[in-house]
Amino acid sequence: MNKDIDVIVLNSHGVGQFCNIKRLPFLGETLRAWNWRVEEDGGKGTTQAVSLGRLGVKTAYIGKVGKDPWGDLGFKWMGDAGVDTTYMYQTDEVATGTGLVMIDEEGRNTIVDGDSSLEKLTVEEITEALEAMRTARYFITGFAMPEHLALKAAQIAKSLGMITVLNPSPLPHSPMGDLDYIDYLVINEVEARVLAEVDEHAENYPEIADLVKAKYHCGSIVMTLGEDGALVFDNGEYHRLPAVKVKVVDTVGAGDSFLASFVANLVWGKSVKEAAKYAIKCSALKVTRAGTIPAFPFRAEVEKFIEELDQK
Repeated sequence: MNKDIDVIVLNSHGVGQFCNIKRLPFLGETLRAWNWRVEEDGGKGTTQAVSLGRLGVKTAYIGKVGKDPWGDLGFKWMGDAGVDTTYMYQTDEVATGTGLVMIDEEGRNTIVDGDSSLEKLTVEEITEALEAMRTARYFITGFAMPEHLALKAAQIAKSLGMITVLNPSPLPHSPMGDLDYIDYLVINEVEARVLAEVDEHAENYPEIADLVKAKYHCGSIVMTLGEDGALVFDNGEYHRLPAVKVKVVDTVGAGDSFLASFVANLVWGKSVKEAAKYAIKCSALKVTRAGTIPAFPFRAEVEKFIEELDQK
């Protein structure tokens, strides 16, 4: 294990299986499918960890996978990005989470998603991992895993002196309670409206951020706004940051790219505002590429992209 870790990621690992079909099958029908493939879409934990690794940040992943080919892929994808997987527990008691995506001739898809293998991760295992890496500076988690485990892990990380980052996506099924142990809450505008309990069309984002902070007592709030950029609420100040216009190819993984590059910049000593500016540009570069894991850029690619933007 590399003890010199800057960021720890705790969230899901899974594998997406894709196939093409003429139409959706009827109940009880066997239908031929073709172009079966496994795409490099590893779940939020894997994608965030890989994105951080590609940016050159010393990153470790905590999770649990099955002793199966899908679990092995997690070790490969993260290992290729330089991510420490010492505490990605592998066990016979669970199968690695998978999803089946069936795409018909009109491009419509139907998805059957499996359980997260993190259902079998224990507080004891999380504690063991965090204490072993207690010198890490940042801890990232989210809800593509059991919510109570993610929140408990954040509390432990905070008690060990880490700076905590929560991306509550998918939105929680039960109340989160007070989040005074969360230093950075990273959410999109849809999640923000739900958490603030406002109308689904509300666009007064500073007011929405105020409501979220008043309700959960978290630290800074970073709100992504899609093609409208982002809003940062930090130390009582609001910063509205514009988006970067690019030709969009694939938005899957854009949020994970934003989150990873935002935290990377905090590791590099940037301000919250500057970190969010960089994250907007990094995620903009990502959406110009197809796929998820193969599309996450390396730091040199982001720097070149930013240089080209500055010259326009």
